[in-house]
Amino acid sequence: MNPETFLRQRLICVAVIDKPEDAVPLTEALLAGGLNAIEVTFRTAGAAEAIARIRKALPDAVVGAGTLLTADNVKAAVDAGAQFGVSPGL
Repeated sequence: MNPETFLRQRLICVAVIDKPEDAVPLTEALLAGGLNAIEVTFRTAGAAEAIARIRKALPDAVVGAGTLLTADNVKAAVDAGAQFGVSPGL
């Protein structure tokens, strides 16, 4: 997705994913409902793995990382394949 298309998104799902194995089925349901962007919050230990699983299984989904509080969070998100990042107050 190009940046202009992303910026026109009217809705981005924000998800707290406790179990990385739930990430792909959740994103499949979102895609089926017409939502192609998801922000996975870094509030759980499995956030980076969830992002990596989504990116691998569903290349048409736009996947970002949220609740990025530290440089380590940002590095983990980028390493997992996050396409955008959000920090509180952004």
